[in-house]
Amino acid sequence: MFALLFLITSSLFTQSQSRRSADKFTYDNKGQIFQYTGNSKLEDTSAVITSHIMTFYKETELATFNGNVRLFSKTNGSTINAGYASYNGKTRYAYARNKPVLRSSTNNVTIRSTFMERDFNTPIAKAISNVHLTHIDKENDRKTDGYADELTYNMDTQISVLKGNPRLYQGNDRIEGEILEYNSKNSQANVMGRGKIYILQTNNYVERTKTNDSQVSNYNIITADRILVNDNAGEDNETRILYAYGNVTAYFYEENMILKGGYVEYEIDNEHMYLYGEPSVRIPDRGIIAFGEWIEYKKDGEAKQFKDVIFHNDVVLVDYDEKLSLEGELLHLDPDTKIATISGDPHAYVEDRSIKIISVTMQMFNDDEKLRANGDVLVESKDMNSRSAWATYFDKRKYLRLWGETPSLQQGGSTVRGREIKYYIDGERIEAYGVSGEIPE
Repeated sequence: MFALLFLITSSLFTQSQSRRSADKFTYDNKGQIFQYTGNSKLEDTSAVITSHIMTFYKETELATFNGNVRLFSKTNGSTINAGYASYNGKTRYAYARNKPVLRSSTNNVTIRSTFMERDFNTPIAKAISNVHLTHIDKENDRKTDGYADELTYNMDTQISVLKGNPRLYQGNDRIEGEILEYNSKNSQANVMGRGKIYILQTNNYVERTKTNDSQVSNYNIITADRILVNDNAGEDNETRILYAYGNVTAYFYEENMILKGGYVEYEIDNEHMYLYGEPSVRIPDRGIIAFGEWIEYKKDGEAKQFKDVIFHNDVVLVDYDEKLSLEGELLHLDPDTKIATISGDPHAYVEDRSIKIISVTMQMFNDDEKLRANGDVLVESKDMNSRSAWATYFDKRKYLRLWGETPSLQQGGSTVRGREIKYYIDGERIEAYGVSGEIPE
């Protein structure tokens, strides 16, 4: 009888493409079902699967596993642990449920989900529902957490594709989009379709005002059609850089500033940003918008207390609230004080471009003294023009103050010279001190 049983089991094993073993074995000849209990194990050319109980169906070569299931890949060394799994010996396809956990061969990537699929013919695994990816970058001491409704993981390339409300957390930063691709080999995130990233600056929250109890998030938020975050970029391959493409908008809440462009590079740790593709910067609370061929935003100093927005080539700044605009080749804008300094053939237009001012450099202030022109100043309007070393425009009382190196003003065929000249725009009235020249009757 023992010999007969041995022959039957041996024959059945040789017909199968897998090897199976356990502490206890039973066989249903009618249903051609094998039951393995205690340290059960199935092994073929692709996988080694162990569990407490294994049921093998000879006709379909389908095996089911219950209790402390472990699926090991021979090709890449990855494992899936679960409470239940099924495996098709013909297709080499496995399904796992009951809290499945996938671990990469290096053990630095862990994926959890409600269900999991594993194609042992390829390096592909799929996680479905309540997906949580964890990547520990020991070299850079950084942890990344990803969440989604669905995830596909390629174990050869170490690239995960997250879909269905995907979110990625790297430190205090958060990344969102329609499709999120994460490469754990170089900690690179690639977001396609309505990408958004929240970048924490100094504190989680800052108070808006003393009278307003509401709080303002201190995250910089960047949205774009596509976002790529590379942790190992730059010349030193150690700089964390964000690349954003297509309809890029950056919201800097601490500076109350909105930056836009077609393409953006942002050194996250250095807080240094470059904008290209018809870029612009808008300061909503001041009604200011400025343009340039390309724009640079940076913070300097050990405490990064100095901030600067630099506009290069064909610069235009418009202050809609004050009916003032500046044009030139180089513009520096302080996002905190809102002081703008423009050079490179600067031009200023006040009162809806009714008056034009030309000088060597110009500054615009957030004060009653709105504009200061420095060096070889020329002021032109329909009925007036003047020359001086310096000129200041006061927007509240709407007058120009001209001084330095005997300023002169011509109006209606008359010329006024003096130590200082004031020109009131609304009434076209002149006040001059230390006067000389031709005075109209």
